Amino acid sequence: MKRLLLILVASALLPATACSLRQKPTGQDFYAQGQLDFAQKEYKAAIENYQHVIDQFPFSPYAEDAEMKIGLAYYQQKDYAEAIGALDDFQRMHPTSQNLELVTYYIGMSYYDQMGREDQDQTKTQQALKRFQELEQRFPEGSFAELAHEKVVVCREMLARNQLVVGNYYYKRANFRAAESRFAELMQKYPDTPVAPDALFELGISLEKEGKKYSAAQAFTAVEKHFPNSNYAKRAADELRKLHEPIDTEEDPLPLVLAETGYGGNPDDTNADKIVVRQRGDSRRGSVLASAAPARGPAPTAYGSPPTAYGSHGLPVLDGAPRPNDGAAPRAARSPDMMHAADAPPASQHASPGSIAGAAAAQARAMTGPAESAPPEQLHPATALPDSAPEQSLHPATVLPDSAPEQSLHPVTALGDSPPDQPLHPMTSGPSGDSAPLSLTAAEPPATGPATLKTVRLSSNDPPLSVILELSGPVHFDKNLESNPEGAIATVVLKDVTPDSALQTHLVFDRSIFKDCSISSSSSGTTVTLNTQPVAHFAVVPLEAPPRLLMTFTPEKATQKTSSAR
Repeated sequence: MKRLLLILVASALLPATACSLRQKPTGQDFYAQGQLDFAQKEYKAAIENYQHVIDQFPFSPYAEDAEMKIGLAYYQQKDYAEAIGALDDFQRMHPTSQNLELVTYYIGMSYYDQMGREDQDQTKTQQALKRFQELEQRFPEGSFAELAHEKVVVCREMLARNQLVVGNYYYKRANFRAAESRFAELMQKYPDTPVAPDALFELGISLEKEGKKYSAAQAFTAVEKHFPNSNYAKRAADELRKLHEPIDTEEDPLPLVLAETGYGGNPDDTNADKIVVRQRGDSRRGSVLASAAPARGPAPTAYGSPPTAYGSHGLPVLDGAPRPNDGAAPRAARSPDMMHAADAPPASQHASPGSIAGAAAAQARAMTGPAESAPPEQLHPATALPDSAPEQSLHPATVLPDSAPEQSLHPVTALGDSPPDQPLHPMTSGPSGDSAPLSLTAAEPPATGPATLKTVRLSSNDPPLSVILELSGPVHFDKNLESNPEGAIATVVLKDVTPDSALQTHLVFDRSIFKDCSISSSSSGTTVTLNTQPVAHFAVVPLEAPPRLLMTFTPEKATQKTSSAR
């Protein structure tokens, strides 16, 4: 009987003893389980475990990385609003994080994946462009720079195509003034996109329909100059022959026609007097991407193996599964952006900093590795994960040659496996399909300072329709035009400018529409006053190399006939 009593007491105490031996999960346990769920694409469970880390262990070394992973998990679920909110919060709360480049990229991708067709609202496209441009500016040598640049190219083309669609809509409804505005704005903001030849030609047609034949002729001349190999060049030549208009060809006609339509210069600068035209070379080419060396995958961490492969879109496929830990304590956690020296690939296998392969490796490290500052804690036996795994090579992002056939509008899309449903090659032009990118674009005006007005002369065309002010440097200015049936007075005030000592104060032109010119100076600058026959429009365009101002005029119809006869 006594023995039976002892057995019953021991049986009653066993559950209490077992409970006392059970350990309470730590922040590292929740983080490890979140990493496991993320790798197995159980994103909802991953978010819950990461949130446990943040709520119950806010001072854990894993908390910061858990905040970022929540945003990435929302992105993987295509819950873009939550992803943007979480990643924006991460940026605000961790302004010095090593993961800001990756976070900025995925905020941009969250907007990018919501882009609509070219005939739909482009708010998401504009927001994506803003984020990718921010990434390019802040991390020009980073792993995501080339990926971001590709997205910038696609976003700019989508916005340009949207402008073209709207312009054609107005044109078909005979609202030529609104069509002109859309086409001119496209040429101001996106002159290097494939739809630029189409837009510039349609701008000329719209101007012609409005009766602005001189400006239309300038637009057609600009088509021939900038897109000589496109189908629009021949059509522009045919239109020019029909117009019989005198064209001032001493300077590039594109900035002139944009100035005359009210556009030109930096798209973000509302002061049209500050426009500056520069030659732009395409410094980024796909050769960098094509030559990127394959990057070996990151060493597996204590929380899961690295991505096993990369999809055709060049981003990691996270499908690794955990293996038993054998009771070993985990290694010290690594930074998402850095590998331990012992795990680093040989120098010959490193991906270049700005390559797609380098970005893929950075993504894999950020999505599988915790913060470097995390101490080696003991994992809960129930959630222990492997300490080592066989190394797996990562295939670099697929890069197509320049001659590759048409691809999707999204050359590098989200982490998902499904392709986009909007086929549109980012470098495909309009109907011609063979036009080269426009090399002329606007840039920030250079710094101005004291300068000298060296000469005032008519353009070398016959008949001249522009006056050129040659300067020793870039300047700021104000302009004004007073016109009446008897003639016009165009005034340009050059700020902080003095006339050259050899420059005459009164010049008589008596050619074309021009009469004479007076030059006066004061403490604030130099004033150039030009008397002309009646004009319909007057614009001043700053140019570089050498610095000068081009005063261009659109003659009235009667004046044009007189000029042509002379």
